[in-house]
Amino acid sequence: MIAVTANDRRTGPLAAPAPSQDVRPPPWGPAFLRLSAWPYRAEMAALTVVLFAILFYWRLVLVRDLDVLSTVFWFLWPDLAALLPIAVTTRGARAWPRWGPYLYNLVHSFLPWAAVFGIVWIVTTAIPWPLLGWPAHISLDRSVGYYLRHPGSA
Repeated sequence: MIAVTANDRRTGPLAAPAPSQDVRPPPWGPAFLRLSAWPYRAEMAALTVVLFAILFYWRLVLVRDLDVLSTVFWFLWPDLAALLPIAVTTRGARAWPRWGPYLYNLVHSFLPWAAVFGIVWIVTTAIPWPLLGWPAHISLDRSVGYYLRHPGSA
């Protein structure tokens, strides 16, 4: 349900999200949305659904050639690669080491995944389908509100 306030501003789940305060507004046109705005999160949720459909419907059910254990590993890879070293280093402390956000952001970004995916594809001459678990993890994280970490807040 969308309500209209006295200022003629919509409220509710589909209300216009607040503009981003992380970037300067463009010289013309409206301001940019925040990354937590529902259109970004819906876009990431749609990407997650598409990746899961490719992996678990097309490759597993129809083609029947998906290595499920490898796919699950690559789905868990971003958290294993980032959070295990951070947990071992901090030994239960709440504060992350200074390098923690950089490592987390490295493995929770689409660019390193794309590089690894491309290299594996070129070297093996076969599409590495299980590696699609990695971007599925990233898009799922972002669709539920987990974004990249700020280095100054560790």
